[in-house]
Amino acid sequence: MSPLSVAQYLDAKHEHFDVVIFDEASQIPVWDAIGAIARGKQLIVVGDPKQLPPTNFFNRADDGDDEAVSEQEDLESILDELMTQGLRHKRLQWHYRSRHESLIAFSNRHYYGNNLLTFPSAETGLGGVRFTYLPDARYDKGKTRTNLGEARALVDELVRRLLNPSGDARSYGVVTFSQAQQKLVEDLLDQKRREHPAIESHFGDTPPVEGEPVFVKNLENVQGDERDVILFSICYGPEESGRISMNFGPLNREGGERRLNVAITRAKHEVVVFSSLRGDQIDLTRTRARGVRDLKYFLDYAERGPKALAGATFSSPDAEADSEFELLVAEKIRSAGYEVHHQVGCSGYRIDLGIVDPAAPGRYLLGVECDGATYHRAATARDRDKLRQLVLEGLGWKLHRIWSTDWWHDAPNEIAKLLAHVDQLANRDIQVEVELAK
Repeated sequence: MSPLSVAQYLDAKHEHFDVVIFDEASQIPVWDAIGAIARGKQLIVVGDPKQLPPTNFFNRADDGDDEAVSEQEDLESILDELMTQGLRHKRLQWHYRSRHESLIAFSNRHYYGNNLLTFPSAETGLGGVRFTYLPDARYDKGKTRTNLGEARALVDELVRRLLNPSGDARSYGVVTFSQAQQKLVEDLLDQKRREHPAIESHFGDTPPVEGEPVFVKNLENVQGDERDVILFSICYGPEESGRISMNFGPLNREGGERRLNVAITRAKHEVVVFSSLRGDQIDLTRTRARGVRDLKYFLDYAERGPKALAGATFSSPDAEADSEFELLVAEKIRSAGYEVHHQVGCSGYRIDLGIVDPAAPGRYLLGVECDGATYHRAATARDRDKLRQLVLEGLGWKLHRIWSTDWWHDAPNEIAKLLAHVDQLANRDIQVEVELAK
């Protein structure tokens, strides 16, 4: 039940519950939460202080005029209130949503101090963050406060994907920076739905993809949603005169970075950013808002990729090995003719060795885990030997583990088993490709 429903439907004399649990607590104002808290003996509050606070930004008649942004303040949440009281807390570090590590790498770096444990994808060339630059699109600041060029490009891309799905069926969501841009995208989509009746099923109550219809939302109401692919419209950018205003709606406010964090972490497989604005066009000397600063860095990241994140390391043949044991194993694999990458990943968890598929250089054929520092750092045996493997296999990895004690006692036998595994996978993939070609 929502806090309002609790107040309406549960009598104050109702027997107290053993536990009251709040989810998405960062969006619940203190005064709304008190009535529900009073009806329980114990309290568990779940939320992310880096995500949306309670707000009434888009509830005003003027639809969030950029010039009046500074006058609107966020409301304090029950999560913020309890965190300042020094209560016991536990941080959940495993990140489950992103099927491609680059989707969470920016937020992990800028908001979570690289403390989230994320897992690399075996398909390095698929998914992730893509940047679609629209230099001719213009932001109509004086009248509609929309960007028609961006909206058209986004809708055309969405309709193209819905009409011609490639590979696995995907679910889609659209996130805009403003309510005006959201309304424009919805209007353009309505027109396309009339022109292409075949896509109508993606917008109904029972769409073809796991019951997840296409949604179109703005920054203020997208928290809690997730889709396979998110199409993201920046909206703000150069005006007809070429001038760029430093007003970016909700991002100019205190806590604006939390809105950006929510918006860019809704995707499981891919984020496509449509923008008439590039990161290097945002002048940080004209604004002190952290949300605007982070937008500049995010646009740079979307355009240039992982190299825009200082200190983040993705798969690289030049990465350093974790131990001498890992080096010995890698040398044996390379001597058999395979390319090997060390320490694949960009967060606290790395796969020791990634063997590149010779038939598809953008994919890893096999991940090799050596019981080195990464293995020892895991908090529990369940994490080390069960959960990590399940997560990685769900991301498309095939894994092979080599124990240092087994290597010490019989290295030739261990390398023979490893290479037999690699050769089997390579031959299997070749056979599949040949069969598909036939």
